[in-house]
Amino acid sequence: MFSALKKLVGSEQAPGRDKNIPAGLQSMNQALQRRFAKGVQYNMKIVIRGDRNTGKTALWHRLQGRPFVEEYIPTQEIQVTSIHWSYKTTDDIVKVEVWDVVDKGKCKKRGDGLKMENDPQEAESDMALDAEFLDVYKSCNGVVMMFDITKQWTFNYILRELPKVPTHVPVCVLGNYRDMGEHRVILPDDVRDFIDNLDRPPGSSYFRYAESSMKNSFGLKYLHKFFNIPFLQLQKDVRLAQGRGCAVLLVSEVRTPAGWDCCWGRLGGKEGGSQTCAVPALLGRPVLPAEPSPHHWVGYSLESSPLLCSIP
Repeated sequence: MFSALKKLVGSEQAPGRDKNIPAGLQSMNQALQRRFAKGVQYNMKIVIRGDRNTGKTALWHRLQGRPFVEEYIPTQEIQVTSIHWSYKTTDDIVKVEVWDVVDKGKCKKRGDGLKMENDPQEAESDMALDAEFLDVYKSCNGVVMMFDITKQWTFNYILRELPKVPTHVPVCVLGNYRDMGEHRVILPDDVRDFIDNLDRPPGSSYFRYAESSMKNSFGLKYLHKFFNIPFLQLQKDVRLAQGRGCAVLLVSEVRTPAGWDCCWGRLGGKEGGSQTCAVPALLGRPVLPAEPSPHHWVGYSLESSPLLCSIP
């Protein structure tokens, strides 16, 4: 357990790696470093899940712009990287973290050195960074759930794991190996029927189905567009949080100007002169304290605050 924690904080170096990069993480290229150096407005986390040999790591590499590798090499533990992505109608800098998730990691043993009885280091080597060790859905904004359209048992993973995704997280179910469609055993209608018949509470986020091929990049353009959904949801949540923070005034002494007598009268106040207002969120115009100070308010933005309504 302690060995896995050391990997998270980067205090243990894996062989052949840069000593400054924790295990499971990829070094950020210079273009991303320059982009993020200007400031990051949004941090978006995308999780890739699926059974073994469904193409999760191939997709993880493809999203980084890397070529397809034919050889299958099992991934031993969770991998994390940052990718280039931006929403086309905004100049905001979005840092997108992509997690290649392993459900059950392979235990790593230390070197064949002299082992002492009751050596705690031997127990530490039994832990791996996988979905059993970490809550991969914590702070997650979107999920890509992959299966192989030529293998029924990989779709059984979707049947089992898809209902476990938090209801507020949008999911793209991705049928991989589209280039081997002649061997297909899972039909698109089967997937869509399963998604449509899921018992989900009202207000749950979006589920989408698409197909892909890491070999010829089929479906990657759609996946990049799918990222718009978790981003817009993240943007909405951030702006709602900012609106609440900006619109909440500490109203021990908040006064309304005399020009707002009509509004104040509707709320039961007296006409003429300035009055003390205890419900500034009901007024559709800026509510200013008599003597502005950090003790009176935390800020105000008419455009970003959904809490304020307009009273003509």
